Amino acid sequence: MERLGIDLGERSYPILIGAGLIDDAPLFEGLIAARDVLIVSNETVAPLYLSRLSAALGDRRVISCLLPDGEQY
Repeated sequence: MERLGIDLGERSYPILIGAGLIDDAPLFEGLIAARDVLIVSNETVAPLYLSRLSAALGDRRVISCLLPDGEQY
C-alpha cells in the first residue's frame, strides 16, 4: 500500500493506493472517526464499488449521493 498525504493543516487527509483496500474494514476503522459518512459517486462507478465500500464502513450511517455520469456533474 502506498500512502500520499494531503497537507491542509487541520483538514489534512491521506490517500491510500493499493489492491484490495476497499474491502479492508479494519483500515477504515483507523482512518475514519466519523459516525456519519457520505459517499459521492456516479452512476457508472457506484454499481461496481458502492456496496463493498458501504459494507467495509461497518456500523456507520452511510448515505450515498449518485450523480449522472459525465464531467459536467
